[in-house]
Amino acid sequence: MTGFKKALTVLLCGFSLAAAVAAPAQASPEYPAYPHKTVTLITSSNPGGGGDVFLRQITKVLGPKWGINFIVESVAGSGGANAMRHIVDGPKDGTLFYGVSTQHILVSLLSNPPYKYTDLQPVANLIYDAPVMFVRKDSPIKSLGDLMAKMKAEPGKVKYGVGTAAASDRVVAETLKKQLGLDFVIATHDSGGANLMSLLGGAVDVSTGDVAEIRQHIDSGEVRTIASLTPERLTTMPDLPTAREQGADMILTRFRGIVGAKGLPAEIISAWEVAIKNLLDEPEYKEIIKQNSMIPAYLNSKDFDRVTNELAADHDRFFKEVGLKK
Repeated sequence: MTGFKKALTVLLCGFSLAAAVAAPAQASPEYPAYPHKTVTLITSSNPGGGGDVFLRQITKVLGPKWGINFIVESVAGSGGANAMRHIVDGPKDGTLFYGVSTQHILVSLLSNPPYKYTDLQPVANLIYDAPVMFVRKDSPIKSLGDLMAKMKAEPGKVKYGVGTAAASDRVVAETLKKQLGLDFVIATHDSGGANLMSLLGGAVDVSTGDVAEIRQHIDSGEVRTIASLTPERLTTMPDLPTAREQGADMILTRFRGIVGAKGLPAEIISAWEVAIKNLLDEPEYKEIIKQNSMIPAYLNSKDFDRVTNELAADHDRFFKEVGLKK
């Protein structure tokens, strides 16, 4: 399999205090003892973005179960580079972690930040996201087939909105261009939230996002999904065809997990591995996963590190093939 085809499957600066999640003093007995009662989890997304939602869903359940006060903070800017710097420069005692998707890998490959994904320690992965392509409710585009037909009929006119230049939805757009030889504008933004606002405001015609991130807009009818970028149809959206079913061989399975700085004590990593594994078995968190069409995908520290490096190698080849990197 070529680097281009492998890259189709992805195991997919302001600083503000966001919130603290209350937790009882006593952890549930199946959760490991932990040396700290307050732990900060940072995200590179703005409040309400995918990373922020991911961490709040975790802390809502994990805080009370583990007996820890979790604080969620946004360290946005530079496509995740600011968040990586904050982690590397911060304490390495188990009080500070970063909730990641694939953003920190892509920005490391496509730019030259002072710190890269290789400076971070993968701790545990939780889920794979459920990415979908979507348009505004009043768009004449009803399917991915309609979108591709419009791109062919009006070369250079359709605007495909993506998050930052190093976001994984940029990979989807570049793949669509290369695979089918289509001509359209890729409009980058400062964040996924800004991209969504552009679509809702009519500045872009189509975009890609995770179901968890745009769920309220789907439910309210503000946006209409036209394809899932998953191997099979989503069980929570059975009437939504996959991109593959509509003639575009694209899959984007973006992981979401927890990383820290290099040098974390082994016992801290081990405690998190047990806690995350337990969290994925909690009925309340299982329901969150189901409602947001996410896929549970536990990886311990060693396996998460392996997957991270495999992903980086595949994307490095892909970016060279499409001309985004020399």
